Amino acid sequence: MPLSLQDWHNRFVIQAQWTKTLRLYFFDLIKSLPADRILDLGCGTGALLPDLGALTPADVHGADISLEHLRLAQKECPEALLTAADAHYLPYPDDAFDICLTHYFLMWAANPEQALKELRRVAKNGGYLVCFAEPDYGGRLDFPTEFVKLRDYQISALLNAGADPRMGRKLKSLFHSLELGDIQCGVYDGSWSKKPSQAELNSEWQTLSADLEGILSRSEIEALRSHELKAYQAGSRLVYVPTFYAWGKVIK
Repeated sequence: MPLSLQDWHNRFVIQAQWTKTLRLYFFDLIKSLPADRILDLGCGTGALLPDLGALTPADVHGADISLEHLRLAQKECPEALLTAADAHYLPYPDDAFDICLTHYFLMWAANPEQALKELRRVAKNGGYLVCFAEPDYGGRLDFPTEFVKLRDYQISALLNAGADPRMGRKLKSLFHSLELGDIQCGVYDGSWSKKPSQAELNSEWQTLSADLEGILSRSEIEALRSHELKAYQAGSRLVYVPTFYAWGKVIK
């Protein structure tokens, strides 16, 4: 069953929680930069917008191609300035923003190189381009071994949906092609000190179930979910999807 708008929003909020520590670090790192305008490209339902508003006094702008997502984003963050836009042809003038960022977005862009070039165009000289998160499902690790097949299932589903499941590993190369300065690129640490919350597990399986439709039967999906919950309860379950980040200073 396809995810509802609320399901997607819940998923985006969980993803935003995963990356909050890095955002705090980044905004502390650039605290001397006088930022007046920030753009969140692919802002979706606005999961990041309230956090951005709390981290900086700058005007927060969001752009997304989905009007449905933008309507919910406006409710989540009424003060944000939202625009319906195609990431490949942004309706902003040159040098409009101090910080341009994305979050779990480039993997869904038809042409990520063009989307990044547009972000560079609308960013000011001395400003920053930031990709806070791009996963790489090609590097997904699962244990126990009976769950290893989930990687290939999910890669197939993402390819069928038009996404690039290996975007994470390409991020460093993409940033260097833009001739940015002070580029930093890395991958989020994995941590398995505690079991995921019930909300995280529910969100993960809602997304995975939607991905696996047409690949596995409903009964096969439910059997995998039940088996995974038992593995978590036994403390044996491990899953790691390498998720990359990158940022760089715009030089014009």
